[in-house]
Amino acid sequence: MRKRGKLRRVQLIPANAVALLQEAGVVSRDQDPETVMAWLTPSGNPARIIARFPDGWRADLRIRTDGSFSLTQSLKLQVTQ
Repeated sequence: MRKRGKLRRVQLIPANAVALLQEAGVVSRDQDPETVMAWLTPSGNPARIIARFPDGWRADLRIRTDGSFSLTQSLKLQVTQ
């Protein structure tokens, strides 16, 4: 069985992650993300990126070793009475 290397968690500069997120299909927004966290492989390639936007949207991009990816977007809502 092959032992997998650990992923390293880093915080990215939001403006630097915008191009990658747009290429993956994240809906274009007027604002850059507030925070962007990335998990890098031992070779330094991104394996996962989570971006949180000021308007409540969150994008979760998971990149596989073959170059394919999956993207999940969600919106955080707060209901008040």
